[in-house]
Amino acid sequence: MTSPSPRTFPPVAQDGAGAVDEKLQRAQEDLAKGGSPEIHLTADELNAWFLGNPNNRDLADHVRFRIEADWLVAEVSTPLAFMGQLPLVPGFRDRYFNGKLAARLTADHGELKVENFDLEGNGARIPWLTTGQSYRQSIAEAINKALRVSEPQYQSLFGAIQSIQVANNEIVIKFGKSER
Repeated sequence: MTSPSPRTFPPVAQDGAGAVDEKLQRAQEDLAKGGSPEIHLTADELNAWFLGNPNNRDLADHVRFRIEADWLVAEVSTPLAFMGQLPLVPGFRDRYFNGKLAARLTADHGELKVENFDLEGNGARIPWLTTGQSYRQSIAEAINKALRVSEPQYQSLFGAIQSIQVANNEIVIKFGKSER
């Protein structure tokens, strides 16, 4: 399930980040006026916006988002240097996990939730690792934390997420007043 070398990704397009910020700002203004805005994002826009953020630039060499059917997919290439050496097992320190993480997302009271999650490493599915509810919950917590940390100016907007849907090769996010 590991590789001797990292996967390489094309550069992140820089022009999409500003467009996403404009969409988010308009949605935030509309929400403040009592509206129920909706934004549409492509995978390229998500990559430019999220990976172009200075707080996330260290991820740009290791991940790319894409849309596959109704799944949000993260193609990853992660060095395994952090893993400890296990007795009688070949070392991982000079190897990479090249795979994909796929998620179907939902929203609940302004928090993103992972409805389904799938993990594949070097072409092999790893379902035994991702079937538990606690694993999906951990992934959801990581996504929500990443959004809070990297984009603090949009916290009121992110807290108002009513639904998220991946369809027709785009991510559709609807916002509304929180039910809390």
